[in-house]
Amino acid sequence: MFNEMEKILRIIKYLVMGGLFLSLFLPLYISDSLFFPFITGKNFLFRIIVEFIFMLWVILAVCDKKFRPRKSLIFLALSAFVFIMVLSTIFGANPYRSFWSNYERMEGLVTYLHALAYFVVLITVLNTEKLWKWFFHTSLLVSFIIAIYGFLQLAGIKPIHQSDVRLDATLGNASYLAVYMMFNIFLALMYFLKEKEWWKWFYVPFFLAYSIILYNTATRGAILGFIGGFLVFLILTAIFSKERKKKFISLTSLLLILLLIAVFWSFRNSSFIKQNSVLSRFSNISLEEQSRFVVWKMSWEGFKDNPVLGWGPENYNLVFNKYYQPILYKQEPWFDRAHNVFFDKLITTGILGLFSYLGLFIFSIFYLSRKKYIENFSIVESALISSLFVAYFFHNIFVFDNLISLIMFLIFLSYIHFHHISSEPVKIENKKIDHNKLIDSKLAIISPIVITVFIFLFYFINIPGYLANLNLLDALQAAASGKIQDASDKFDKALSYGSFGNSEIREQLASFSQKVTGVPENIATNNLKSEIFEKAVSEMKKQIENSPNDIRYLLFLGSLYNEGKRYDDAIGILKKTLDISPNKQQIYFELGSSYLNKKEYDKAMEILKKSFDIEPSYDEARKIYAIAAIYGGKADLGEKILTDRYGTYKIADLRLVNAYISANDYKKVVQILEKIVEQNLSNAQYRVSLAAGYLHIDEKMKAIEQLQKAIEIEPKFKEQGEYYINEIKAGRNP
Repeated sequence: MFNEMEKILRIIKYLVMGGLFLSLFLPLYISDSLFFPFITGKNFLFRIIVEFIFMLWVILAVCDKKFRPRKSLIFLALSAFVFIMVLSTIFGANPYRSFWSNYERMEGLVTYLHALAYFVVLITVLNTEKLWKWFFHTSLLVSFIIAIYGFLQLAGIKPIHQSDVRLDATLGNASYLAVYMMFNIFLALMYFLKEKEWWKWFYVPFFLAYSIILYNTATRGAILGFIGGFLVFLILTAIFSKERKKKFISLTSLLLILLLIAVFWSFRNSSFIKQNSVLSRFSNISLEEQSRFVVWKMSWEGFKDNPVLGWGPENYNLVFNKYYQPILYKQEPWFDRAHNVFFDKLITTGILGLFSYLGLFIFSIFYLSRKKYIENFSIVESALISSLFVAYFFHNIFVFDNLISLIMFLIFLSYIHFHHISSEPVKIENKKIDHNKLIDSKLAIISPIVITVFIFLFYFINIPGYLANLNLLDALQAAASGKIQDASDKFDKALSYGSFGNSEIREQLASFSQKVTGVPENIATNNLKSEIFEKAVSEMKKQIENSPNDIRYLLFLGSLYNEGKRYDDAIGILKKTLDISPNKQQIYFELGSSYLNKKEYDKAMEILKKSFDIEPSYDEARKIYAIAAIYGGKADLGEKILTDRYGTYKIADLRLVNAYISANDYKKVVQILEKIVEQNLSNAQYRVSLAAGYLHIDEKMKAIEQLQKAIEIEPKFKEQGEYYINEIKAGRNP
């Protein structure tokens, strides 16, 4: 009877361990059937794995005290951090978004609740050094597969997803790949130092391969973090190691690395470094030029608004919009992260959240630095893991976190916790288990409850969001194929699940509606276009009701109204948007467009002048202000605005062409079109437009020449082009 019970618990334990080991393979997973394939698939699978193993763990913990967690300062800090996230979510600016996040990030409170559950299972089930060794070596195996993928990208065999040169492998983001490799570099080095036999040298290829991949991600935060962490390791080893040989090697390596850094810095302006895609990124580091420092200043202002519990997880975008600085026009327009993990925690969870998060680092170093807590660690190993945390800390100053780096961090926290509790063994009562009592009372009662809760959570947390994502991608693919009705139906289907993905679905629907406006009647009837437009407006209004202070959705709605020629509605919503974010140039551009379309040129100039005045270095703001002046009958002012920046150089911009046409200044039209044709020699339509311009200034031979070249470029234009040419030769204006 006793053996039968042990067998059941053993099977459950192996299933839990199988789930833990499976989680290490998440970095390999790319879901091409989902929107944001590098993010959503990994996160949905992580949640499902954690829910499954946590369900089984609950059964283990109820039946056997050995599987119940034992406390440590690390466990308390992580629990405190998640609890503070719960409070920040409840009292934050947008609890729904704080809990669920969105498809692009897939974080929020729901992910950290899973992270805490994952940590609990790790610290209770991986309870021997042998298990941890197998676990870590599985990570090394997976990361080696990913490194091979990176080398295939480096060789041009596999495509790079994010950019032309920065490797991203199966993680889809160079920064994500970099920090993942950084963890595994230290892991390979750790086992190289732990092993005493000759096979320790098998870890060297892993270390070298991961280092090469890390370098070719060109991620400055991770690379500098790795270098800094490795320097700390050498310093700690030199100070605390009792072996002279290790002290000598550490000091020599330290001096050599410092010398290499000094040489690099001395030659940072050399052509060799400037022409290298990776090294040039380090030579160009400048505190004054980095926009992230502007973002950090904005973050500090946002923190002062809600210092205790913050704005709530996933609400950094509200701070970014409120305190937006016009100089950030050089960057992407929508920041939802501070690009600094610590500012992210400070803004979203307040000072309490930041302190509890920092506690994870502080208590880890505390355990690693006190021999009584780490009797199974050597001084060198303790120094190495401490240095890894230093490297990760430095990385987090410049980059935001992601699921895979969070998992790796949790794993190492769990490993330190394991060594801490191993140094303080607990007496376990040695008594036989009453099989009938245990099975009939505990398992019989707890199993149905746990399974029922699991099924509910599995569906509620995963299924609606997953199915909505599938239909969203189908909608986008149908739209790209010109199947407008199918795309519209798929958008309806995606929205019908009422999932956390609705915000993204509504954005994509709004963009789809704007694109459909210009589609020919034979592809989409006017009634269908109108139906899609009204649907997009209705859904965006619903989104604004859920997120009233998020200017992203307000701006989307204003842009929709402009596209639908509902200019007064656009003006009303865009003015409200400006009240929330008074320095965002995009809002001025959209509002100015509304007034231009209404032919209220004085108001358009007034609005667009403000966008220009708040940051004159922004070329787009300058151009749009000049265009408004030309439309408003003040061509001299428009010309001055442009020549102050560009001199007599004519800007190849079709918007200026249209503005000068409205002003009946065809000499300027021709000058700009000549520049456009010069930059687009193989574009037949531009040459036809230039020919029309020449006709307006009575340059008929030049017009004929452009039409002839257009025919050469586009043979299908021959019949129409020859007709135009004949009409011109006959003295008529076609």
